[in-house]
Amino acid sequence: MKIGIITWLESAEFEDLVLQALLTQGISRVELEYRALSIDSLVRFLADKPATDSRFILIHDGDEITSTLERELRRFPGAIRMAIEPAIGDVAVEIERTVNRALREFETIPVPRKSVQCLKNLVVVTGSTGAPGTTTITLNLGNELSRLKPVALIDLHPHRRDLAFLLGAKRSSESVRLSDNLSISGELSEESSALQLVDAGPIPNLESAFSDRRAPARNYVDLLERAETLIFLMTPDNNHMFELESILASLDAGRITARAIFILNQTGNTRRERSIQKRFSARVGRYEWQHLPFDRDSLDRAKSAYSALLDVAPRSKLRKSIGEVANRLFE
Repeated sequence: MKIGIITWLESAEFEDLVLQALLTQGISRVELEYRALSIDSLVRFLADKPATDSRFILIHDGDEITSTLERELRRFPGAIRMAIEPAIGDVAVEIERTVNRALREFETIPVPRKSVQCLKNLVVVTGSTGAPGTTTITLNLGNELSRLKPVALIDLHPHRRDLAFLLGAKRSSESVRLSDNLSISGELSEESSALQLVDAGPIPNLESAFSDRRAPARNYVDLLERAETLIFLMTPDNNHMFELESILASLDAGRITARAIFILNQTGNTRRERSIQKRFSARVGRYEWQHLPFDRDSLDRAKSAYSALLDVAPRSKLRKSIGEVANRLFE
């Protein structure tokens, strides 16, 4: 089966060199499908392309992919993007090596996964790499929800298990009962009637996680597949937009079937942050989303008192915003 090549390169001379390398250097399974002269023409071409026809490689030299182009590319989960910089001299060998590497990705057979049944009342909180606030949000969201129903906080963060410690218990505690309606545990329960709110920590590389046999990736993917609701957090950082795209692609492709709520945490009012807020809301599109303000003072007070925001700063904007997220879960 042939694999299409779509090019979007600024330099016509370099584009000719790339195409010559692709079509004459022994790469017999590729064929030129489209040469885009502008991003608008590329978007129009992809919009008209059947979504089932997904085996192609997009070769481009632009660093930034616009939201419109990104939206169209998400329709093709099997597509491969290859950024390549214009170079002087003979680059045919490097181009051939890169494309053959991309072709091997098409040949990778995913590890068969048995069907996983959704676990009712399972809410998984995950987020971008770094410190997007998954533990803080899990802790405070659990306190809000426990006002109306029994909640079990499940600490499955792969690097640091801080939920019990942040609420005054020993860091090594496996099971803690905080009130009649709120407890902390280190493992899921198949039989629990309580709402189970999981701190799953940062997102791994999802493209490889779904076929990864190793326990950390397998356990994380199992959580995503079993979740009834998925809450994804990120902070206003351009690097985190790429991780947002990976979770959106998995949702759009049907790999994750949970109800998704996206949260932009620690938002401020600088020009850069406002720009990222606009990009965030545009990328999330039809999914539910919300901004949470950055409130270091209230968070410091809660941490010092080993308490939730509900106890020490009930009128703060951050606490009210988290309460709004809790209300979404009861809708």
